[in-house]
Amino acid sequence: MKKRTVIPLVLLALVFSMSLTTITRSEQNNPQNSLPTLDAAIKPIFRGTDDNATLLESQSIVLRHGAIYLTELYKNVTIWYSFVGGDNLSAPILFGDDGVGNLSWNIGILMTYDYERTELESDGSAYYNHTFFIISNFISFIVRYGVYENEFRVPHLITISPRVLSTLIPDVYTQLNDIEYNLTMYRYNITGYGLSYREVTPEHDTDFQNVTVSLLDTDTYRNVSLSFNHSFEVGTEVEVRGFILQNDNMTLQNRILHENRAHVVTIVDTTPEIELTGEKYSNSLNYSLMYVASAPHSNVTLIEIDWDDLSGIQSIVNISYDTIYHLYSSVGEYNITVTAYSETLSVTDYVEILIEQINPTGIVKVLVEGKLIEPSAGEIVPIKVEIKSATFQVSANDTGGSGVWKISLATDEGNLVTVEGDSGEITLLFLEYGEHDILMTVYDKSGNLFTFTFSVDLKPVETRSDFPVPFPFGLTTLAGLIALAAIYSKKKK
Repeated sequence: MKKRTVIPLVLLALVFSMSLTTITRSEQNNPQNSLPTLDAAIKPIFRGTDDNATLLESQSIVLRHGAIYLTELYKNVTIWYSFVGGDNLSAPILFGDDGVGNLSWNIGILMTYDYERTELESDGSAYYNHTFFIISNFISFIVRYGVYENEFRVPHLITISPRVLSTLIPDVYTQLNDIEYNLTMYRYNITGYGLSYREVTPEHDTDFQNVTVSLLDTDTYRNVSLSFNHSFEVGTEVEVRGFILQNDNMTLQNRILHENRAHVVTIVDTTPEIELTGEKYSNSLNYSLMYVASAPHSNVTLIEIDWDDLSGIQSIVNISYDTIYHLYSSVGEYNITVTAYSETLSVTDYVEILIEQINPTGIVKVLVEGKLIEPSAGEIVPIKVEIKSATFQVSANDTGGSGVWKISLATDEGNLVTVEGDSGEITLLFLEYGEHDILMTVYDKSGNLFTFTFSVDLKPVETRSDFPVPFPFGLTTLAGLIALAAIYSKKKK
């Protein structure tokens, strides 16, 4: 083959390949090829029925409800579904109850594509329908399109009368509470009732556990309560549904009718909490401790206190807050343990304390003409000052273990100045000169004190107001006075 012939063929092949790629990508991006979705936001999932059924309530995603239809025996009931993007080659699958009415939870039935209604509506949706001939007391079912169905698979119900409704008794459930429900059962031939429950998982595929109670009752209406204990951990979501066992007098079968609703309960934490308030340091053997305990959604049933002095455990029943006093026999360090109980749950907290009765010591020094002088008790320290004030250096020490809290100096005129910690500088102001008593007090953190009293004598710095006349000026003045006296004497003569 010649080169002039090969090159055009290669170019033609490349163009054809690019065209195929473009077509393939276009088909992949076509939204019509995606999975159809229900044409409803709050799914009144049924688009209609014939005149033999009346809609009682619609399914809500938020409330996890199915729909209930009330109908009559030996009638045809037709339901319709609408899916955006649906077509006549991929009809939804209908699942049902225990086989009555050609339904089975294990084997699905393809619904009929409704050409006429799809063309009539012309809204881009495909319609499907299925007709039931009612020969039993109830039919329950769900509909699926591919992987679609609401996550809890709540069944929808067509019934001539039997149904069951349940309501939660408490608002919340904890790891200690039994899960309690009220069940309202309608109509007759009820041979038993119960609850189905399971842990909610992302796949919603865990097995249900059943709590069943036998019953022989011909009443047309019955309201009962039912509960079960559990071991679910805090934070677990639990799905719960009521059901009844009914002897269907139409089919002569014992059948299970599940509630068309899924309750979801979240297990909340009721572990108790406790807060302790008590001094870390004390000089009193009679120690006081305040506790405040609480248990969310429950009650505090018991408080136990171990005072760490071999006196045994002190128990306080059904009191969630109080101030407790305990008399120790000696000073020392103690680690108090307090435990609060809410039934079988508990929490423990601790307070470490030091009881000591050793007084601290302190030293005060007075600043006099640039030097620090340490007075003895009762000593009077004279100070010459330009203004009525004095400066002191204070320090303290504590051997009891709690540490120095603060040091204060107080004057007999009522002036009080304090520094925190074990040292500092204090300046005191006075109203008058003269002698003043000063009280030094050292406080440790346990409440022990050290006191020391001394005095200062404030004297003003001397300043001269009668300055002497300078010598030359004095002689001149004296000579002038003598001259004036002589002149005056001559004139008088």
